[in-house]
Amino acid sequence: MIPKQISFATFSCFLALHSSLAEISEQFIMSASSGTTIGTAGAVAGAQSRGWASTWQTALGEARFFDDDLQLEGMASAGGSLRLRGEKKEKIFGKGIVMRQINQNYAGDVYGQFRFNSGKLRKDSIAGLLIGLPGQQPPTPKTAFFSICPKRWGSPLGMMSAGKKVSKVTQGVECEPFDTYLVLWKLENLPKVGERSKIGLKMWVLNRFQAAHFAATNFSEASLLRATAGTANDQVTQLTSMTIPNSKRTIARGMVVALYGFSAPKLHFDEIYLSKDGFNTGD
Repeated sequence: MIPKQISFATFSCFLALHSSLAEISEQFIMSASSGTTIGTAGAVAGAQSRGWASTWQTALGEARFFDDDLQLEGMASAGGSLRLRGEKKEKIFGKGIVMRQINQNYAGDVYGQFRFNSGKLRKDSIAGLLIGLPGQQPPTPKTAFFSICPKRWGSPLGMMSAGKKVSKVTQGVECEPFDTYLVLWKLENLPKVGERSKIGLKMWVLNRFQAAHFAATNFSEASLLRATAGTANDQVTQLTSMTIPNSKRTIARGMVVALYGFSAPKLHFDEIYLSKDGFNTGD
């Protein structure tokens, strides 16, 4: 289970003793029937999961395992996906949060990615992946250490944030309903626990045709940095970046990865991946 209230300072005493460059991954290959609620028998952890310290736990809303995976041309895909539905309220769907604790420390550059597919999103909808501290309250885009959201509140576009520091996508294309997208993100120069550094945040959102185009070059960072926002195969659907000086924010053992949705009746997530070694085509 994820422990109750804990502060980031508490990590410093013991996380510095544990360092690993192993990857974190989840393909949602579960030994459960399609439609099974996450957290029940057979649907608490993927059969090929790596880098986790706990099983998946639904904090708000409803999360279910489905055996249909989110496939992208040129990239390997296996097993199933996770469907997240927010709390059903009178006129809207509220928050949906499912999370899992990690067992890895990271410093320096970290590459991450996930795939998602959604129904029709409203102006106030939010969808993304969050990295935060364990505690009595699950992370939100405002409280998470890092937020990677291809859809932000009040806009058809996304954002990336580190606490109150936010980089909004200002040029790009909104994600179309029921299409699968690949979200690539990079955190640069993360400090070791208890230290500070100038960190960088980058995010790219790719549609299925763009994902196939860049997968052919193993997601070369140089080619991604040259890409402009648009719908052409050699463009990216959305992109944003920022730097934060003198930051303590990092990714450490004991923190949680949360899949988050708000005002979204149906979100599918798949192929979560974090690594020191670059983006993964899954070949």
